[in-house]
Amino acid sequence: MSSTRPPGKIVTDLDLEQKKLIKTELHRILASQLFRRSDRLTRFLSFVCDLTLNGDGAELNEYLIAHRVFDRGEDYSSGEDSVVRRQAYSLRQKLQEYYACEGADDSVRIDLPVGRYVPSFHFVEATVIAPPVEPDPTIQAPLLAPSVVSKPSSNAMWVIAAAAICVLFGVGGMWIGSRLSAKPDVDPIFGEIWGPLITDGSGSVICFSNALTAGIRQIDQPFPEDTLTRGIELGQDQAHQIRQRFRLPAGGYFYMNPTMSHAKMGEALGIVPISVMFTKAGVPVRALQSRYLNWQDFRNQNLVLLGHGEANQWLEPILSKLPYRHAKTTLEKPRRIVVTDPVNGERAEYYPNYSKGQNPAAEDYALVTFINSIDERHGLAMLNGVNTEGTLMALDYMTDPMNLKNLLAQLRQRVPNHSRPWHFQAILHSELRDGVPAGIELVSLRTLP
Repeated sequence: MSSTRPPGKIVTDLDLEQKKLIKTELHRILASQLFRRSDRLTRFLSFVCDLTLNGDGAELNEYLIAHRVFDRGEDYSSGEDSVVRRQAYSLRQKLQEYYACEGADDSVRIDLPVGRYVPSFHFVEATVIAPPVEPDPTIQAPLLAPSVVSKPSSNAMWVIAAAAICVLFGVGGMWIGSRLSAKPDVDPIFGEIWGPLITDGSGSVICFSNALTAGIRQIDQPFPEDTLTRGIELGQDQAHQIRQRFRLPAGGYFYMNPTMSHAKMGEALGIVPISVMFTKAGVPVRALQSRYLNWQDFRNQNLVLLGHGEANQWLEPILSKLPYRHAKTTLEKPRRIVVTDPVNGERAEYYPNYSKGQNPAAEDYALVTFINSIDERHGLAMLNGVNTEGTLMALDYMTDPMNLKNLLAQLRQRVPNHSRPWHFQAILHSELRDGVPAGIELVSLRTLP
């Protein structure tokens, strides 16, 4: 049975039997591998579903959820604390992952529509499966392309996606998929755009950036001088600035520890849709940190490079030869995307507007590049935001079938009779809501030889 199910009919006037089915589905979701360790999302989903099933869904609002679910007090302000909006976004993502994997065959579906806190309930009609047809021995079966592999089970799909996230926290060389032996369940548009990264059954490697960052912690008492994990103690002026910036309590001592092992949040969140995409295609995928990558890796496998030019050192030598590239921060300008020879209304530079002092900015840009790797046999995809929010934007855009169909239409306008894998560069833009991309648009596009 295919894991792709129609969304089903949305039911608002529920009878007793339907409410029982919804409660059973809710318990199934909360007991799943995906939700079992997420206490916040479990409480969020339980609260909005219970209130709606009791006929009080009209009472749901941001303040009520902040107070009842996230223990915020009477002084809660949605303008200063975005916990409800952030968790609602995470909940929508988790539900989407659940129904793509573990809950693919569930007959009831629970959604949290964008812009609302009242859940919707879908009842999926059973799919009638036709009896198998005996093959005609006189007709030769077509040869399967190397990319045709089996569709993992629902549980296997979850294990693969979960392992992908674990990779971010130190399991740099773990394989998170395996080749199986039946037809993959993926929209053909992914093969059109992603080319060998999807159609080559040998798999792909996702390369995460290793930015030089620093962790800062506040403790009540100073560390002794000989403490190995002491780090660099910050002065009183620096400590005061940090307290003001992050609204930390007065007092204490601050220590800074430089590191190259932190995951960028955009890449950490973006691993979920890209892992689901590869899993549906039956393609094994491995994760690797950019500091462990070498030029030989570019010759031996399909690669996806994430991050920006100041965090992933492999971008600059590759992008420097292409029309669009990343430029690092200077005294005069922030990190940005540069167009070497602007045409057809293109701007020479694309970077977020920081004039209002917002961090993160209220918008971001991302550069998407698909080309051959250095051996001309493997594919190389680079999804690189100006900031980490832009990388998440690029991953969201390039794993959404509707976006890819729009992209393909524009590519075909430029090269109508194209028949080989697409090589191109695209610049994406999105407004940000508390660091979350909202309304991604394609602002510039170039086809490459």
